[in-house]
Order: sequence, then structure tokens, then C-alpha cells
Amino acid sequence: MNRKKAAIKNSGIGGISQLISLVFQIVNRTIFIQYLGVELLGLSSTFISLLSALSLAELGFQTAIVYSLYKPLNENNRSRVNKIVNIFKIVYRWIGFIFIFASIGCLPFLKYIISDIHITSSVYIYFMLLAINSACTYFLAYKRTLLYADQRDYISKLIDVIFNILFSIARITVVVLYQDYIIYLGLQIAQTIFSNLLVHFYCNKMYPYLHAEKLDREIFSKVWGDVKNVFASKVAGYVYSSTDSLVISAFISTVSVGFLVNYTIITSNIKTLTQSLLAPITPIIGRMLANSDEHNDKQKVFYLYTHIRFILASVLLIPTTILIRDVIIAWVGEGYVLSNVVVLFLIADLYIHLVQGVCIDYIYGNGLFKYDKYIAIIGAVMKISLSISMAFIWGLEGVVLSTAITQVFYWISRSIIVFKFCFPQQRKDFLVYWGKNIYSILIFILIYTVSVVAYSKIELENFFVKFILGGILCELIFIFIYFIMYSKSAEHRQLLSFIRKKGSTEKLKV
Repeated sequence: MNRKKAAIKNSGIGGISQLISLVFQIVNRTIFIQYLGVELLGLSSTFISLLSALSLAELGFQTAIVYSLYKPLNENNRSRVNKIVNIFKIVYRWIGFIFIFASIGCLPFLKYIISDIHITSSVYIYFMLLAINSACTYFLAYKRTLLYADQRDYISKLIDVIFNILFSIARITVVVLYQDYIIYLGLQIAQTIFSNLLVHFYCNKMYPYLHAEKLDREIFSKVWGDVKNVFASKVAGYVYSSTDSLVISAFISTVSVGFLVNYTIITSNIKTLTQSLLAPITPIIGRMLANSDEHNDKQKVFYLYTHIRFILASVLLIPTTILIRDVIIAWVGEGYVLSNVVVLFLIADLYIHLVQGVCIDYIYGNGLFKYDKYIAIIGAVMKISLSISMAFIWGLEGVVLSTAITQVFYWISRSIIVFKFCFPQQRKDFLVYWGKNIYSILIFILIYTVSVVAYSKIELENFFVKFILGGILCELIFIFIYFIMYSKSAEHRQLLSFIRKKGSTEKLKV
């Protein structure tokens, strides 16, 4: 299967699977709150954030392994692919054991992280079951990385969505009939084990040349060099994505985590949806950058990719910002609504995350890990410092604001790396890039403002009708303003050219 078809297949199945996952998450969360309570929801979210910190033991091996697989997969060097996969297998096995022991070591400290919830033996059992679920991934899921690097990620996503549907129905049934969180977590562990086992067996069939062998020290040494650089980015990624729940739990309240999670389940699924749609592009970029004959295309692809991400961000985030309050009220009740300020900060953070993703893909696709690590370290320190201080100054709003501020720092810094090392002869275009992005942000604000005014004119009692009309209205306003502001732009012409192009599917050219 050629690259373009593989990318389309990965994006399509990834997007569908994520939408199905979102539906079941919303249903699960609704049932969870109704039958188990928001306190247990906040507790679970806090534990997941803490376990995300322990997952830093992974160090960044997955990212480094993906990068190391691009070239041998291009060259069909099966022997080297097998050696790299075996390195990943051995390393992840050790990480799995370390993760379990670290989780046990955290048990005495849970009482310092949880506030306003009485700690019983059940709380410790919940934590360890969540830890076991995470550990299962290290022991079983290493071959997923090969599928991703080989642009066959749609296989694992298809398997995941089937098991997600089956086990989500089972978990919902258990909660309604028994209100038992332990059985709920047991089913979650079973889902992780069975889905990863099926992926594992499928990979054995698809890649029959894979077999166990001793660790290749030469290849390991090269991968380890990249891992040391990626680790700082892993720490920063955790600090950015997971510490909010811990800070809110420790300095505000654990219940507040549960309130925020109702919003972040929506924003995080939007993030995951776009990652599912765009993730297939990352291996294409990695392979393109690994081939010297394709380097002339990489800057054109960079601008086109940035513009595509802006369109996706606008299409998804503008209706989300406007409709999310009504969704929360209809979903869990008006008592769970947070301030509009929190929503705006969440959306600002998500917008930056989506648009700056092209910089991350180029940095990782080009193996520029060692330059990104310094930015990651500074950003991590900035994020945790701002979160704690802003929690005292402005409460929940301050913690969410600190995340958005850190994202701005990441975006500026990573764009500097891209224009310094990926386009060294085009440094003047750095200012052009930022001029285009500032223009896009202003257009986004304009579309949002017009949409807010237009939506306020809809006076309907029926939530579903109002929701659908509001969503359609936001998209129509986006299309109208987009074509006025971009119809004559170079990015728009490049996008049309790319869509219409029927020629070579092996090169991602514009």
C-alpha cells in the first residue's frame, strides 16, 4: 500500500474509532457520575495523573524507536527492523516491572495528594488496579510501534475500537447493576490485555521475520542517545498534560478535578481525534526527511500542513467553545458548569497545541531531539511554577491559564528550532510564518465573535435542535469568512492543488 492510501486509511479509521470512543466515554462518564459519584471521578482522574508521572520511566523509548525504524523500513532491512523491535521488547519489559514497583512505592504518599476525600483500603486497591492496567501496556503493546512506523496503525485502531465497544457496554452494565468500581477496573484491565494480545498475534502474522534474539548493543547505543534527548520532552509532556489534576487536587480540592474532567474529556477527545486524523502524516514526514531527494519539498509541506491544522482547529474548536456550556448542562447538570474564563483558556491551549503540532512533527521527523530537550526542560519548570502560584492567586482559572501560557512558550521556541535546522537557508521566513499565524489567530477570533452573536439569536427550548443548528451555523460562518479571507492566499491555492492532484502518491508534494 502506497503512502497516500495508507495515510487516508489510517486517518479515516482513526477518526471513526475516536468518534466511537468519544460517544462511549460520554455515556460511561454520565453513568459513572450518576451511580458512583463525582468524588470517585475526581479520585480516578487524580490517580491517572499520578500514574502518568510514573510512566516517565518509559523515558521516550517509543519516540526514539519510531524514528530509528523509518530508514530500515524504507530500505526493507528486515534484520535491522527485527533487532530494533527486540530492543523495544526487552526495554519495555524492564520498564513494566519498574512501573509496578514504583506504583507500590507511591501508596504511602497518596494521603498527601488527595484532599477532602476519606482514604480507605478501597482507595489503595483502586490505585493499584489502575497501575496494573498501565503496566499491561508495557508488557504487551511494543509491536504497536512497528505498525505505526510502517503506516499500518489502522490495524491496531480497528482492533481497539471493537474491544472498546464490547467492554464499554460491559462496564456500563456493571456500574448500573452493581455500582462496583473494582469490577469496572477489572474489565478495563481485561480490555487492555485482550486488545494488545490480538495486535501482538496479528503482527506476528504480518511480520513473520520477527523473532527473539539478543539485544544488539550497537543499535541500542544509538537509540539510547536519542532517548536521553527525548526524555526531557517526555517530562515536559507530562508536566503540561497531567500536573493540572495533581495541583488542583492538592491545592484546591479533589472534587474540583472531577468538575474540570467533564470539560477536559471533551477537549482531550478533540485533541485525540485530530491526532488520529493527522498522525499518519508524521511517518510520511519522517520518511520524507530521511530521503535526501525529497528535501526540496519539506518547506512547502510545512506551510500546507500548518494551514490544514488551522482549518481543523477552527472547524472543531469554534463550535466547541460556543456549545460546551449547553452540552455540560444537558449532560451532567447546571451544577457542573465552570466559568467561561476556564473554557476560553482550555480552548486557547488546545488551539495552540493543534497548530504548533507541525513544528513537533518536523522536529521529531528530523531527529532534532537534543535541541528540543532544552525547551522541554524550561517549559516544564515554567509550567509547574506557574500552576502552583496561579492556583493560590486565581484558583482553577489560574491553573488552566498557566497551561496555555506554557503552550505559547513551546510554540515560539519550537518554531525557532524548525527554521534554524530544517530550513537553514530560509531564516527570513520565520517572520513570515509568525505573520501568517497571527493573521490566522485574528481570523479565528473574528469567526468566534460572529458565531457567538449569531448563536445568541437562536431561541429554542429543544436542546438537540438548538445544538445541531448552532453547530451548523458555526461551520457556515467559518466557511463564509474563510473564503473571504483566504481564497486568494498561497496556502489556499496549495491546498486545492494538493486535493486535486492525481499524480504521484509516493511523494507528498504541493
